[in-house]
Amino acid sequence: MHAGSAAGSPPALRRELGLGSAALLVVGGIIGSGIFFTPAEVARELESPAWILGVWVAGGVVAMAGALTFAELGAMLPEAGGPYVYIREAFGPLAAFLHGWMILLMIASGAIAAVALSFGNYLGRFVPIEAVGGPIGVAAITIALVTATNILGVKPGTIAANVFTVSKIVTLAALIVAGLVITADPASTVIVAPAAPGLGAGLAAAFVAVLFTIGGWQQTNMVAGEIRDPARTLPRALVIGVAIVIVIYLGANVAYLRALGRDGLAVSTAVAADTAQRLVGSAGATAITIGAMLSIFGFVNVALLSNARVLFALGGDGVLLGVAARVHPRFGSPHVALLLLSGWSLVLLVATGGSLGALLSGVVFADWVFFGLAAAAVFRLRSIRPDLARPYRVAGYPWLPGAFVACAVVGVVSAWVSAPRMSLAGTAMLAVGAGLYKWRSTAIAAKSSAR
Repeated sequence: MHAGSAAGSPPALRRELGLGSAALLVVGGIIGSGIFFTPAEVARELESPAWILGVWVAGGVVAMAGALTFAELGAMLPEAGGPYVYIREAFGPLAAFLHGWMILLMIASGAIAAVALSFGNYLGRFVPIEAVGGPIGVAAITIALVTATNILGVKPGTIAANVFTVSKIVTLAALIVAGLVITADPASTVIVAPAAPGLGAGLAAAFVAVLFTIGGWQQTNMVAGEIRDPARTLPRALVIGVAIVIVIYLGANVAYLRALGRDGLAVSTAVAADTAQRLVGSAGATAITIGAMLSIFGFVNVALLSNARVLFALGGDGVLLGVAARVHPRFGSPHVALLLLSGWSLVLLVATGGSLGALLSGVVFADWVFFGLAAAAVFRLRSIRPDLARPYRVAGYPWLPGAFVACAVVGVVSAWVSAPRMSLAGTAMLAVGAGLYKWRSTAIAAKSSAR
């Protein structure tokens, strides 16, 4: 039993994380791998560098509003563990089940497929990959290797995650410094990218890519029970962490634009490598590319490791496939949950034909449905649970959380505009999940009444 817990009561988590550690958790939770490939998606949709940087600023504002909104929820339910519980407490078990359901079918699986595909694009700069099916084949092999590593146990997966996190920070810092202090050599050939769509459609698609890249601050809420004085520390950590990410993302995009220009950025399949090539030559490009690849590979690892645990928990609760709660008898890993998540990631990879834009739109559609729902829990819980202690109340209530919910709606609509087929598939998945939940609930009720 930890010190300070009453005799006979459950052991309490130690509140050992201070402001600095919590802020770094925010940064680490947001910066994954998207910044190494989504800027090209944004540049393809917008022709003006001002609009490109503007949409990244808008994404940072959305992230800040969301972080402050989630700060109230995290301080109010510091032991809860994140959006899944906020949704359950505010809107009931069906909505919470659908969140877990979509983590499996689109949110986590789509992100894993998209990032693994980006890894394939970077690897293609070093070695021929046509023999294994090009970027799609590399992505499939990457997912399989990461799955096998995690089946061997949690320790190999976490060691890999730590190494990849360090490489991510070093790579981005080097890129930004080089981009700001070095003038790129003139391109030997003139690059002309295809014209962007109209501004309305372009902004919608660009916003989808940015939303994919700026999500993740909610990860810190999952450890709110281990933060000292969460009422004060958590909101400050969220603000500091998101501010750092905004600076990094804007710095990276300025470096990309200075080195490549809008057209060069738009046609790039490996923006960090191409930027480094223009700034510091082939040797520097190789180093940056390796760092970017490690970061991207690391995100696949972390996404699979963490989200498989969500499926494992849902299986144990009896609200998803019970088989997902099985533990490997030798390695002690949730091997069935890992195989379910990686297997469906491969299905999405093949079903979309390796279309990065479609995968991003699918992830944003599903993820931001539940981001918005979790943020709306602030309003719902103030209404139905006024008795809950609220050590921190979101500033600017109701306007700031309302604005975030509105932005989440805009993100979902943008996903529909940019990729209607993938968004329709996501809607169908939600409908199937609701039907499955109703059927299972009816079966359980019938079994109980028969006893």
